[in-house]
Amino acid sequence: MAGHSEQSHTHKRNWRITVLISGSGSNLQALLDALSLPAASPLSLQNCTITAVLSSRSDAYGLTRARNANPPVPAEPFPLLKWKKLPQNSGRSRQEWEQELAHKIRATRPDLVVLAGWMLILSEPFLKALVHDWDEDEDESSLSSSDSTAPPPPSLDPSQTAHPSLPTPGSSPYPSSTVPLLKNRPIPIINLHPALPGQFPGAHAIQDAWEAFNTPDASTFITSATQGAKEVLEGLAAAGEGGKGEGATASTAEAAQGDLPPRRITKTGIMIHRVIPLLDAGAPVVVKEIPMIEGESLEDLETRIHEVEHVGIVEAVRKCTELLEKGEWWEEEDLGRE
Repeated sequence: MAGHSEQSHTHKRNWRITVLISGSGSNLQALLDALSLPAASPLSLQNCTITAVLSSRSDAYGLTRARNANPPVPAEPFPLLKWKKLPQNSGRSRQEWEQELAHKIRATRPDLVVLAGWMLILSEPFLKALVHDWDEDEDESSLSSSDSTAPPPPSLDPSQTAHPSLPTPGSSPYPSSTVPLLKNRPIPIINLHPALPGQFPGAHAIQDAWEAFNTPDASTFITSATQGAKEVLEGLAAAGEGGKGEGATASTAEAAQGDLPPRRITKTGIMIHRVIPLLDAGAPVVVKEIPMIEGESLEDLETRIHEVEHVGIVEAVRKCTELLEKGEWWEEEDLGRE
């Protein structure tokens, strides 16, 4: 094809990953670190490139992490409230901001979008707009690379417009039968959530789990976080998780004998799941359980959960790229097969 170098036909390009963040970016850092691990490592993402980072906050330290990477990763803040205050956006809606966000993501040509601590809910119209709208076999001459010798921008919110994303030279890593079918297909998007499937959706999942473990009676469970937390606990008790049914564990057995207060849950965890319109309810890609510990502070539980997140998010990206390499992705699982 005109415009392709001979080299681009001799090796496959890396998978292109666009990461969305809202805060410190520790999970982004775990992904960045995995890029340079040896291919034999179970946590290696050597066949991936994080080509762009977008943040919902201008002061997110994850932007600095991206710009301090080697090579620096183009990183851009795109906060909703700041966008609404721009004169040209007066009276525009959040849905319009989401459409612009989807446009920015599409401009980075991602094979996979990863929400790594992104704290804003994304709507169904956004997900519908997140489609593969470019030709997969098109060369990347339009994607200018950042100068790897240049220092990172000095500000968290630089005034200069960054390059849209890093280039990934080479031929398509998708199966040849899949390439013609990619145009206008959904771009896979996954989210990291610090709870087990079906438990504690929303932004305060770790606090909800800690309170559930430390609150003996669901009737006294009060939280400013998840509104449905009490119902979740009652459902778990009915199913035997933390109650006296078949799912009772050693700690709940002790509680039944009076040695400890009864526990509504005995474990929490993390999941990296496929993003669907329903909050934190998409099919899990990776799930990791984390036992609750008697007397542990909320802060210590948060630390343990974050350590597991750093492994789980890398495993999830690796698993997703393995699915993509086979031409499979949830409702797209038969893509490329007649």
